[in-house]
Amino acid sequence: MATEQDAASDAALGGAGSAPEAPPAPPTAAGAAPALIEPDDSVRSLFDSRTLPPTTDSSAASVDGLNDPTSMSPPRYLTRGDPSATSGLTFNEAFAQLRQTSSYDKSAAAQVEAQAKPPTRDAAATVYVNRRQTGNPLLKAVRNVGLEFRDGLVPDYVMGDASCCVLFLSVRYHLLHNNYLEERVQNVRKDDPTRYRTKLVLCFVDVDDNEVALREINRVALLSDFTLVLAWSWLEAARYLETLKSYENKSATLIKEKVEAEFLPKANDVLTSIRSVNKTDVVTLLSTFGSVKGLMNASMEELSLCPGVGVKKVRQLLETFQEPFTKQ
Repeated sequence: MATEQDAASDAALGGAGSAPEAPPAPPTAAGAAPALIEPDDSVRSLFDSRTLPPTTDSSAASVDGLNDPTSMSPPRYLTRGDPSATSGLTFNEAFAQLRQTSSYDKSAAAQVEAQAKPPTRDAAATVYVNRRQTGNPLLKAVRNVGLEFRDGLVPDYVMGDASCCVLFLSVRYHLLHNNYLEERVQNVRKDDPTRYRTKLVLCFVDVDDNEVALREINRVALLSDFTLVLAWSWLEAARYLETLKSYENKSATLIKEKVEAEFLPKANDVLTSIRSVNKTDVVTLLSTFGSVKGLMNASMEELSLCPGVGVKKVRQLLETFQEPFTKQ
């Protein structure tokens, strides 16, 4: 009887046709996360994009003209083609269409290409080097001019306008190969006898006992119209190359002695070459005797009367004036 009353009260509280009570969940371990409940198909469709219906809006499906065949604007990205069609292409061929997209920046590409090009050297400050000189320690000592290796050069070093050529040789190498310099000189002369205005042999002296070797090198250079230049260090040899490059187009008057046109500067140059005679003495002597001829004909007593001219200077003046120009 009590059981029937309890069932009737439960039915009144839960409503007619209510589902039976679900069994309790199994107990979990302390601290363990509760098990995830897999949603049914109706809930999955709200989160899974694969269950969304296909869109019918053509404007939404067309992005920058990728899917719209009537769009004339260039695509923003590369379209995905057949992978088998591009498997045998090179990198440039596969990405050739990248230049046709709107994302391609021509200014940035031009800047990258300009940076990739090697800088051009000024011919006025460049010395052309033969390939056979690769590894020569002389090249590391050159600082003030540019060096550029070139194929087909007969000399070792050629200045920018081919007006000067240099053959490099060390004394040690000459002792091992005594015919090397003659062969190189003959090759330069066969190349073009009138091409180089100045021809030099730059010899690096790296042997203490070098007298015989230098005499042989000098003979070959002299008979071949080459100028021999000796260097005792790599730095000195590099300075010779830099100086030749700097003065290749300069006039010879830059290295000539400047001779004054007036009388007093000329007299100073001549008389001050005598030991202990200075410019003040020259002015005193010329003002006393009037000319160089009168000074040379003066006696010891007359020279001694000049102020500032002592016995030592008088003796040296007389010895210089009375000494013959030609030695017996």
